[in-house]
Amino acid sequence: MNKFSSHEVLRIAVVVENSGRIFYEHLENNAKDEKVKEVFRVLKEEETLHGKLFQQMLENRHDYMIYEFSVYEYEDYVKAIASMYVSTQELIENKINDPFNSEIEAIDFAIEMEKDSILTYFSLIDYLLPVKQPVLYKVIDEEKKHLVKLSWLKNYLIKGE
Repeated sequence: MNKFSSHEVLRIAVVVENSGRIFYEHLENNAKDEKVKEVFRVLKEEETLHGKLFQQMLENRHDYMIYEFSVYEYEDYVKAIASMYVSTQELIENKINDPFNSEIEAIDFAIEMEKDSILTYFSLIDYLLPVKQPVLYKVIDEEKKHLVKLSWLKNYLIKGE
């Protein structure tokens, strides 16, 4: 019977949030419009908090995780998500070194990054003890709010509203 390590799953979440923080900090530092800077600053701070939460969960994983969760095909699903995230991390690093052509392009990338985060975190739910699942659902809800903020920001830049 195959097992997938809860340690690996939580490590992915820490990396995801830390990369998001670095990405939003980069966008904040390069934004020209003050409203745009503010949105990126808020997103950076929220990613920082999420990273700390996942780091705490990682350090105390025995309090959060189901130990020997039998996964069968689910393991392949989570590994595929992890692989996708390695690619996303590489893209983030490349984009920090080779800037976006526009703020709209950066926002579109951020929207995809947030969607990937939500997908990743939904894949973690079954690894959490039922009493700890609300913690992750709260993070997922906050990631959904990031999508709303980014959509607003994109409309603001396109329409000036």
